[in-house]
Amino acid sequence: MRLYKYALLILTLSLVSLGCERDDICAEGTPVTPFLIIKFFDQDTRTDIKRPSELQVRAVGLDSVFNIGSVTDSILIPLRTNMSSTVYEFTINSDTTNEGDAPNTDIITFEYNPVEEYVSSACGFKVNFEDIRTSQEDGDTDKWIDDITEQRNDVTDEATAHIFIFH
Repeated sequence: MRLYKYALLILTLSLVSLGCERDDICAEGTPVTPFLIIKFFDQDTRTDIKRPSELQVRAVGLDSVFNIGSVTDSILIPLRTNMSSTVYEFTINSDTTNEGDAPNTDIITFEYNPVEEYVSSACGFKVNFEDIRTSQEDGDTDKWIDDITEQRNDVTDEATAHIFIFH
């Protein structure tokens, strides 16, 4: 009986190990859908980094605020993979108690062509974003964002900033 249990255990382990291949596990560091990197600069110098005061970012159509953590010089935000545009509200002085600094919201639309790329059977697909374009909503007389420039046309990795915002 004891020999039967060992034989059954060895058979089970060998079947399990034969069924598992290297591609069955998505390895850490495997490329995934990249975030859009936005870097903030001073409008006057256009080279000095300028952190937005109490920045809050929210995707239009969603009630919850996107958690960006403490902003130093740049943020990472996701783009919608199932559509060709994503609209965000960027609000400064969002949590202020100073009476002179009221919250100020600017709306930016990011347009792009989402392109699926096969990674592996374990990881599935990732989405890259090609030909990214930005536009700021017109009609706001109290804009805090002065200018937006696209630094990289394609969002395929998170190596450097894709968009510069000057304020």
